[in-house]
Amino acid sequence: MNLDILFLDIDGVLNPDKARSSNAFSPDCVAELKRFFAARPDTKVVFSTSWRLGFPFFVLGWLWHHHGLPLQAVVGRTPVIAADQRGQEVRKWLEDAPTLHLGCNIGRYAALDDEIEPLMGWLPRKTLFRCDPYHGLTPDITDRLIRHFST
Repeated sequence: MNLDILFLDIDGVLNPDKARSSNAFSPDCVAELKRFFAARPDTKVVFSTSWRLGFPFFVLGWLWHHHGLPLQAVVGRTPVIAADQRGQEVRKWLEDAPTLHLGCNIGRYAALDDEIEPLMGWLPRKTLFRCDPYHGLTPDITDRLIRHFST
């Protein structure tokens, strides 16, 4: 079985303009993520966000569920290696995935983040999707993600 994986940041993606609201998901960004899951319902999510450091995993799950996002889509979070090492953390998760999810291989994957620089050099450029941190996930980015996971 192949797993398609979306590595997801929260600040700047679901929580744009975090200075205004530090712990809230934007309804517009959530709607775009729901649209993505409607088009690609088998895609799984791995949290690569710094929120995985400040909130227990069940709190992230509660927030996810509270906003009507599919809880069954969440399969984990990246390991913590060091500050600003998000690319290395994603790469480590990809390397460990076959032992974490027995019988599964990684199919397509993408990283959705407002800061892709720490990911560059660790992941192919075509798998990196940048959100403007003041607008978050937009229809254009959602369309590009859907195309990426559809090819």
